[in-house]
Amino acid sequence: MKRYIIGVDIGGTHTKVALLGLGGRILYRADFLTQNYRRETLIKALSGAVRIILEKNNIKKREILGLGIGLPGLVDFKKGLVFCLTNVPGWTNVPLKKILERDIGVPVFIDNDVKVMAMGELRFGAGKGYKNAICMTLGTGVGGAVIIDGNLYRGASLVAGEIGHMPINEDGPACNCGSSGCLEAYVGREYFLDDARKRIGRKDRITPFTPERLSEAALKGDKAAANAWRKMGEHIGNALAGVVNLLNPQIIIIGGGMAGAGEILFGSIRKAVSKKSLRIPGRVVKIVRAKLGNDAALIGAAELVKDNLAVSCKL
Repeated sequence: MKRYIIGVDIGGTHTKVALLGLGGRILYRADFLTQNYRRETLIKALSGAVRIILEKNNIKKREILGLGIGLPGLVDFKKGLVFCLTNVPGWTNVPLKKILERDIGVPVFIDNDVKVMAMGELRFGAGKGYKNAICMTLGTGVGGAVIIDGNLYRGASLVAGEIGHMPINEDGPACNCGSSGCLEAYVGREYFLDDARKRIGRKDRITPFTPERLSEAALKGDKAAANAWRKMGEHIGNALAGVVNLLNPQIIIIGGGMAGAGEILFGSIRKAVSKKSLRIPGRVVKIVRAKLGNDAALIGAAELVKDNLAVSCKL
């Protein structure tokens, strides 16, 4: 009997659901807008998406090894408990594992979205062969994961890696987490768009006003759009310089939708890290884009299931 895994990536804007083989290959996918749902209806939408995937692919529930989920917030992966999701309201101390196992009837495993993204990149993507790495996602929010000696570092409360909520300015703007001056309050999607609007001026010059269109405009020579991306890269690089000095990683892997801006963003990040980090750790570290792109968390979520069930077989 063939066995499959369902991988889920819940983001601040979109939720992606995929059917995967045990070798990490995505066989079928679906998505819906996270922002359209409250907590209860989001859970129901997720359960519904899983059932539709099984029906469309003529797969029985007994063929599903498990459901792996990456979430954009603080998670107790051992208990299957969501402490909070910074950019998705209504999620406080939610026993998501228990709810979904009762609703769907398969084993469920949850973790922070960047931690599962890191699993995917370390095993199948840009992190392959590295033992000391930082993974970071740029999207609605800014997430992070730390890998030390080949293992995820989780910290005392299992929530280590929140790079987006490192303060980079003592008197900075308010952040959705409740603090102020966080990196996310400068480079999260909506914060970035607000800054870009101020730099560009006329709102109708770039339509629709999205990161994708701003990236296109920058590539076509729009100086204001290019400066917005460079400033974002400078903020990120300044924060990462501190991470480089503290942890001395071999590689920093950056993914998420906003990473699609490419070299205009990455060049600015590398420049700031080179300028602000200590010479020895700064000389070693590589800063690269996630190889698996937007599929990294889905693939990592499947690895989460395999790790928890100690599965080593391949398709």
